[in-house]
Amino acid sequence: MHPLKFTRPAIASLFLVLLVLPLTGCVKRSTHQRTMDELAQAQRGEQDLAARLTSEMARRDEREARLRDQIAGLQREADRLIEDLGTARRELILAQEDLAAAQTESSRLAHLLSARGAEAQRLQGRLDQLSSIEREIRERNRIYEDILARFRSLIDAGRLSVSIVRGRVVINLPQDILFASGSAALGRDGRQTVEEVASVLAELTDRRFQVEGHTDNVPISTAQFPSNWELSAARALSVVKILTNRGVPPENVSGAGYGEYHPVATNATADGRRLNRRIEIVMLPNLDIIADTGVEG
Repeated sequence: MHPLKFTRPAIASLFLVLLVLPLTGCVKRSTHQRTMDELAQAQRGEQDLAARLTSEMARRDEREARLRDQIAGLQREADRLIEDLGTARRELILAQEDLAAAQTESSRLAHLLSARGAEAQRLQGRLDQLSSIEREIRERNRIYEDILARFRSLIDAGRLSVSIVRGRVVINLPQDILFASGSAALGRDGRQTVEEVASVLAELTDRRFQVEGHTDNVPISTAQFPSNWELSAARALSVVKILTNRGVPPENVSGAGYGEYHPVATNATADGRRLNRRIEIVMLPNLDIIADTGVEG
């Protein structure tokens, strides 16, 4: 058998019963019945109280369980948020690295674009310059063909020749047609030849010419011409005067004496020395175009 267990209220009720029993004979039955009713009511009250306490404890346990579930849910949510925060931070770091790399690449591309733009501009400038050179060469060739046609009779007569030397149109007049030996004075045939040349060059008002005097290497030493330098320069200036007197603008003509130092043939033979004694009228290229490109057409 299990030992009896009494709660404190039950013990109090039992004590009250034991106290009343000896007095049963001394009290009225109605009083006894009332006491028993009160005791039963107290027991019912105790039972109700116990039931309410049990119910309240059950509800409390239920609330505690719900709270534990909520706390657990909140903890899981917090863990998830912490994990998401960590992921977001890692993604932010990667995004910042990507942004830095993109900015670096953008700067590199901008620098490359600027360099390519400068190179394109330089190439365009070079192309424009080469186009100018091409136009200059075409114009030079046109003038060359025109001069050949205009001077055909003089060329056929052997009084001059026309050629392109180092990109320049050169009119070559042999000295034997122009000057007597050791002289800078033009003879009659030489003057007539230079005047015919001047009539053509005077029409080329946008062109500049240089008259160049050349000699062979036979030395000269006179009071008027101490060396071939002076003789070649004096002969060039004699031709310059005829050209300007016949309509070639003076600002478009210059003279130079090269003496014996620009031979076109050997000075070891009579024929070679004859070829070296000459006057060359050189149509100069457009120096502005040449200076811009560094190229001689």
